[in-house]
Amino acid sequence: MSLFVTTHNTNGKATVVKELQNEYHEMPIPIGTIKMLWSNHEFPMNLSTEADIEQYKHDRTNKFFPGEQRICPEKGAATCMISMKPGAESAPHRTMTLDVIVILEGEIEFHLDSGEKMVAVAGDTIVQRGTMHKWVNVTPNGGWAKWVAFIQAIAQPIEIGDQVLRNEWAH
Repeated sequence: MSLFVTTHNTNGKATVVKELQNEYHEMPIPIGTIKMLWSNHEFPMNLSTEADIEQYKHDRTNKFFPGEQRICPEKGAATCMISMKPGAESAPHRTMTLDVIVILEGEIEFHLDSGEKMVAVAGDTIVQRGTMHKWVNVTPNGGWAKWVAFIQAIAQPIEIGDQVLRNEWAH
């Protein structure tokens, strides 16, 4: 899998950042592996410099971001690819993020704290809006599941009635 990051040369023409090609760092996590595809630490972004590229060079070698968000910079966004081992199950957790998840391979059963369970298959999209959830790989025949998550930090906390909801991590 190749990575192509574009930028501008001194003449304002589009070019590819050559030193980033083929530079993914896949890291183990309890349920499988994670690859940081891209990240940014501010929104909206300033693309007049290459500060975001320099920050990504650091981010791609770490499993989690500093701060409470862990899966996303505190005031930014991240895109990652997660591969889930056959039969793996995450701990229940909540993140103060908006996650748009596209299932690429396999089948993922997601559980919500209301007791609802849904199965998403390759081609499906899940929009995770700061809710308590967990993931279970239910891919037939012991297959891996893979998805891409587009993650954006949200203002926290989430207030529902008299409840205040915050990040919750079991690990």
